[in-house]
Amino acid sequence: MVTGAAPVGRVPFREKVAYGFGDAGGTIITGLIANFLTFYYTDVFGIAPGVVGILFLSLRIFDAVSDPLIGIMADRTKTRWGQFRPYLLWTAIPVGLSCFLTFQSPDLGADGKVAYAAITYFLLALSYSLNNVPYCALVTRMTDSAEEGVACQSVRFAMVAIASFTVSVGLPIMVRGLGGGDVARGYRDGVAILALAAVAMFLICFLFVRERVAFAGAEQPPLRTAIANTLKNDQLRITFAMTLLLIAIFNTKGGAALYFITYVLKGGTTYQAFFFGIATIGGFIGSIVVTAFTRRYDVRTIYIWVNLILVAGHFAAFFVPGDYPTVWLGLVGLCCIVLGCTLPLHFTLIQLADQYGEWKLGMRSSGMSFAFNQFFVKLAWAVAGALISGVLVLVSYKAGAGNQTALSLTGIRALSTIVPGLMHLLLALTISRLILNRATIARMNAERAA
Repeated sequence: MVTGAAPVGRVPFREKVAYGFGDAGGTIITGLIANFLTFYYTDVFGIAPGVVGILFLSLRIFDAVSDPLIGIMADRTKTRWGQFRPYLLWTAIPVGLSCFLTFQSPDLGADGKVAYAAITYFLLALSYSLNNVPYCALVTRMTDSAEEGVACQSVRFAMVAIASFTVSVGLPIMVRGLGGGDVARGYRDGVAILALAAVAMFLICFLFVRERVAFAGAEQPPLRTAIANTLKNDQLRITFAMTLLLIAIFNTKGGAALYFITYVLKGGTTYQAFFFGIATIGGFIGSIVVTAFTRRYDVRTIYIWVNLILVAGHFAAFFVPGDYPTVWLGLVGLCCIVLGCTLPLHFTLIQLADQYGEWKLGMRSSGMSFAFNQFFVKLAWAVAGALISGVLVLVSYKAGAGNQTALSLTGIRALSTIVPGLMHLLLALTISRLILNRATIARMNAERAA
């Protein structure tokens, strides 16, 4: 993209919706991983919590190499369908199939189950990266107008909320309805339906989105230069740490939720649906109302205060008894309204950090930037899985309501309250290191435009 060039035309609304379908499909995959996979591994498939944590962490070593390579490959791709768009076609079926296989429960013995989980989760993580890294960069080829870019992201997040609601509310209902008492079969059939829906969404995005901004592959620097310049961007490096913390918060809360609902709140399938539904609706409301604050206040400052509010809220929630499930539904709704403010603020700061790199270093490789960010997203998956597994091991957790002790219930409660609260505190401190305030942004935009 050439700095100062006239923006490429408007993106039709139907195309913005099609673009949103791409991340809606991705949200089905990440929703299954964040909210259900850890519980599925320990309580359905029968893998020990400690082994699950090691599994999640060990696969991140591969991601450290694969994700930057995917970004490099995407930055240099040139086809008749465009630069980033064809990856949605190429990866649609692999993502759906690997997701389906991940939630299978073959009777292979203890070691065989661990090997099966490792292989299928590895395939899911790889195919998801091949899909999502180019998808995230796709908007830079749809338009180079800042206003149109924001509009595309707004529609995207609205559709992400709908997809998240469908997964979090729909899967527990499908597990009960399709399983007929067999939880493993319920997960298998429910995930199969959701995986097919994700494949369809990826294909819709591919078919109806267009890349208008001229391909810049010939201008890409050598591999070593591209990686070095990306890592030289100190503001982008800070956003990577922010991504690690924020996604770890979401995945820790999501991964611990079923344990919390089942054993602390003693809720059944219907309560699970209400719990996840209210959480999703709260997040959707938060993503909308936060725009009213960004018109008046600095994005960085708002993001810091949102996290400090969540620190206080999570610490206070630890002391609320589990004997009041209705009260907890209200608390979850309020918490998720505030939590829903984080994603728009977070992605806005990532975009600004990417622009900051172009301003300071004279180079902008969106594929590479999103690839590094994607690595930290998946590292956050592992950190969250390891946190959950580690706490469960420390409190001697055993599956089943009759096996819960005062210590195990305290550990489960902490995973939904104290642990996320501490991470929100770390996130607020990390955000405070950014210099992307209004004065810096105004200067950057003025000099880039000139």
